[in-house]
Amino acid sequence: MSATPASSTDSRTRIRETALRLFAARGAAATSLREVAREAGVAPGLVVHHFGGKDGLCAAVDDFVVDLFRQAVDSVPLDGPAAQVVAARDRAAEQMFADNPDAVDYLRRAVVTPDPGSEQLTRMLMDETVRRTQILRDHGIARSRIPVEEQAVAVLVRQLGSLLLQPALGRLWSLADAPAPVPTVKVSLQRPDA
Repeated sequence: MSATPASSTDSRTRIRETALRLFAARGAAATSLREVAREAGVAPGLVVHHFGGKDGLCAAVDDFVVDLFRQAVDSVPLDGPAAQVVAARDRAAEQMFADNPDAVDYLRRAVVTPDPGSEQLTRMLMDETVRRTQILRDHGIARSRIPVEEQAVAVLVRQLGSLLLQPALGRLWSLADAPAPVPTVKVSLQRPDA
């Protein structure tokens, strides 16, 4: 097996990062492969060579965003009191998103205003959160009587809710000419039977 040349890896990464930025700004459906190639400074054929087409490029961007999330939460050891582990995982996810604003914008677009028929990223992130929540349960950290899927939704809403809603609050705050600094959005779920 031969190693991938560094320039090939660099161009693949540059294309994927460019696509993430453009998808975050306009949505994947409104972004052409030619635009991605032009912005990345490569020929359109190179995008097709690396990703096989638009679907492959979208899948690569989605995989990258989910991998960022996975690496952030996996960086926290499952040792210590449950509340500390959960808080540390939330902080790790929050820091990862702070370090990757295009990923936040892309997630906001994918979750809040998805392109028609494009729920792949949201589904992948949800599946990953269900798996991670089950791991926490298996380690005695995320105990709950509710189904793991419901608990995973609550975790994802807690981790993403403020990131997805904070810009809207900032716009409303600005439009209202509110004199105080913009408050921070904190999101949680309340079960209907609670």
